[in-house]
Amino acid sequence: MSQQPVLIVEDEPDGQELVARMLSQVDLAVDVADDAEQAWPLLLSKHYSAVVIDLALPGMDGFQLLRAIRQKPELDGVHCVAITAFHTPELKQQALQEGFNGYFAKPLDGTRFLSALEGMVSKS
Repeated sequence: MSQQPVLIVEDEPDGQELVARMLSQVDLAVDVADDAEQAWPLLLSKHYSAVVIDLALPGMDGFQLLRAIRQKPELDGVHCVAITAFHTPELKQQALQEGFNGYFAKPLDGTRFLSALEGMVSKS
């Protein structure tokens, strides 16, 4: 993958750094937003292949951000991946039913996470 742009929307600095470091290992161009409000103008100004979204964001949560992305025609085709520290089977089912392309519980399994993301981004 050659420098496909990915946006990480994560409010925890340690989480941002971990995910960014993982993605840089597979040559992805990474931007980071602390919350949905910071992510929105980035999403509208740059074409991202994928957006990694923490479900428990302050203010607008990950589900609300996903709904906003899915309602915007110019963001069609953007792959959205949910990450969460509050994993339950029901939450995973809800995330996938609502339109996330992938779901990963923290701590992230780096191999599975990167493999899934590479698969999504290569289709962009």
